[in-house]
Amino acid sequence: MRVWITRTEPGATRLAAALEQLGLTTFKAPVLRIEPCSVKPPLGRFDLALFVSEHAVVHAARNGWMRAPWRGCPSAAVGAPASAALREHGVAPCMAAQASAASVFNALAAVPERTLIVKGEGGRTVLQRKLRCAGGAVVEWNVYRRAAVRPNLAGQDVDAIVAGSGAAVDAIAEAWFAHRRDAAAPLLAPSPRVADLAARAGFENVVVTLGANPAAVAAALCRLARVDGRSSVCSQRRQQGERRLG
Repeated sequence: MRVWITRTEPGATRLAAALEQLGLTTFKAPVLRIEPCSVKPPLGRFDLALFVSEHAVVHAARNGWMRAPWRGCPSAAVGAPASAALREHGVAPCMAAQASAASVFNALAAVPERTLIVKGEGGRTVLQRKLRCAGGAVVEWNVYRRAAVRPNLAGQDVDAIVAGSGAAVDAIAEAWFAHRRDAAAPLLAPSPRVADLAARAGFENVVVTLGANPAAVAAALCRLARVDGRSSVCSQRRQQGERRLG
């Protein structure tokens, strides 16, 4: 099974490594490019700083986050990679990594009076609306933007596609259907929302992995391999590991 990984780096390489350990073949060709925004940190005091992605942490640091007066305020992240990036910058997250920005609201013990959301341009605003409806103030700091990239799929055999986010779906569909590829090819989506976007874009076989982490994606691909008769790849690697442990 050859898997097209459409994510940006460094997540694409981490996922490829995990899948290749299972014996799967990967093809890395991102459909989005991350471009930095040169924007100084906002002024004021914040009760919570939420970083919505690993890119948000990296580009916030490049824009002077660690020199901002509010740098010591409680900080949290969406996703394990972003949470790990916070720790790499010497910041201990104030809560466990959340699966989505929307789930952060349910994890809060109380609504912060003033929240900073560090993010890319555009994106969802579910958390912002919830916080404001609950009486909190929200400031957004856009430290990067996404730009579409059209990969060349000519001559590339692809058995399954991994979508990293809703923002990538339209770019994936444009590249895929421009080359007249099969709408029934499995597309793995990290959430029901992204799966719905993929279905609307024309993909007929959308699989929800319930998470973008490599373990969730690998498990879904191994299930697909069993369904189409290619279970030997994943099962042989598991058996090899069991023999080594024995």
